[in-house]
Amino acid sequence: MLFMTVPTAGNRPHLLENLVRGSGLPPERVIVVTTRPHVQVPKGVVAVSDLGPLNIHRWWNRGIDEAIRRGATAVAVVNDDVTIDAETFSALENALLRTGAAIASPSRPPFHDGLHKRRLVPYEPRLWGSLWVLRVDSGLRPDERYGWWFGDNDLDIRARRNHGGIVLCDVPFTHLHPSEQTGTDPKLRRQSEIDAQIFEQQYAGLLRRSRFLTRWQQRLGLGK
Repeated sequence: MLFMTVPTAGNRPHLLENLVRGSGLPPERVIVVTTRPHVQVPKGVVAVSDLGPLNIHRWWNRGIDEAIRRGATAVAVVNDDVTIDAETFSALENALLRTGAAIASPSRPPFHDGLHKRRLVPYEPRLWGSLWVLRVDSGLRPDERYGWWFGDNDLDIRARRNHGGIVLCDVPFTHLHPSEQTGTDPKLRRQSEIDAQIFEQQYAGLLRRSRFLTRWQQRLGLGK
């Protein structure tokens, strides 16, 4: 059974309403994690409050855990500024079931649709952090050491390396305001810098090999 979880500070209530409506899910299968007091949420959804320190990965886990408690077998983790339609989730859930992947995410050009697994060098992410669907029995969960950025890259690597892969699927999906908050909020920019340091340390060998291979390909004039 598919659920959706959306963390929100309440800045875009009209987009959140449209997202819930467009998902095609009954509102009782939508977990909205509110990150500020007195957030307006769509009627009928499950509202869970998390007013702790900034950490979108904890908010993701909070929504995933609540969905699992209510019987979810897959959870769509979505930004509140994304637009979709009812076909989006059904196609992504079917792709999960068909391939046994840990995560399904919308197409990410130039990569082919279908299952992506162990090829990690040079490292190029497949997952869209603004919309991904997790198969809950995969054992994969967001890493709360990351506060705002790079946790989706970490999920991307671990899904492809250890947890059955990521399946890409061409579905209706638009992210309306990518990186807008990060670009305008000094606190988020600082947290992103901290997260970048964590990512560089955690995957130092992989990133070093990736940069070496990319430079070598560029010198030889090789494409992907």
